[in-house]
Order: sequence, then C-alpha cells, then structure tokens
Amino acid sequence: MLNRAETAAGESKTKALIAILILMLAAGSHAAATCACSLGGASYNFLGDQAVDVNMEGYDEFARENVPTSSIAVPNSVVVPDVKASAESRLSLDLEDKSNIHLALSKTREGMSGRGNMTEINGTEPVVAVGTLQGNKLSLDVTASGGELYKFNLASEGSTVMGDFSESLSNGVSLTGLAKGKWVI
Repeated sequence: MLNRAETAAGESKTKALIAILILMLAAGSHAAATCACSLGGASYNFLGDQAVDVNMEGYDEFARENVPTSSIAVPNSVVVPDVKASAESRLSLDLEDKSNIHLALSKTREGMSGRGNMTEINGTEPVVAVGTLQGNKLSLDVTASGGELYKFNLASEGSTVMGDFSESLSNGVSLTGLAKGKWVI
C-alpha cells in the first residue's frame, strides 16, 4: 500500500513528464515561436505565422532604461531579523492530512523546546516539542496529549520550512508524510 508521499510523488513525476513532452513537441515543430533581437530592435512571430508579426522596435532601449541592474542597494537601516538566531519564535506547519501544528519555540542549552496546539478534523489538542537546529536543518519531536509522537526533519530557507515527518500512534501504527510551513519571530 502506498503512503501519501509516494502517491503524491508519482503524480508529480507524471505531470512533469507530460510537461516535458509538450515542450519537446512544441520546440521541435515548424510552428514554434521565433524571436529575433538585434541592435535595432526585435520582432516576434507567434507560432511562426508572419500574419501575426509583432514589431518590437525600441524594445532594447526600453529594457535598458526600465530593468534594474543586478546589484541592488539596500539601505543600512533595513535589518531583517534571523529566526534561527532569535531566542523565541513561532512555527506553523501544515501536514499532508490537512492537520496543522502551531508552536511557540524557545532556545535552550540543549536546542529548542516549545508548546502549542495541533488542529485536526476531530478538534484541537495541546502539544509539546523538543528539538535541535543545525545550520538550516530543524529536527523536532512533537508529542500530542493523546500520546501520538511526530518526528519532523525540516529544512529552512528564510521563513519557509518544509520536510518530512513520521507519526507514531499510541496503538503502534506508524505513518509518514510531508510538512510545510512558516517559521517567524
């Protein structure tokens, strides 16, 4: 029997293969779109049809004047706080089964700990969490009041977190899935 992650991964691979096939067919056909750019401007023929020729004279000047350069100046007064360096933070996770976990986390000598709530179809119950942070990897063990244990292995990039989890139910059954969410101060 496939778990949720395997089913989602199979569907995702199928969609990706279909998209690649469509792109290969479109690029290889004689009706593929053409775009020519030169110092004097550009033109675009929709699907190779000369009747639908879009004259783009002056496009290169427009782009030069209106597209920002690759270096961006940031004022010195703008400081974006790093959630990983903060003593206290909030973590909200959406699990594949449509349940949510909301935690208030604090740094400890050993790593991180926190409390919060888990909302499922049946209702809301309190949870406690302990974990560690190494670089961008956050590992959390979340225990619900009903005895369920969730082990999260999350990667963080800015305020976004995502990763996998295993759920051990009080009756001994284990499930796996994916989680994604936000980690903010």
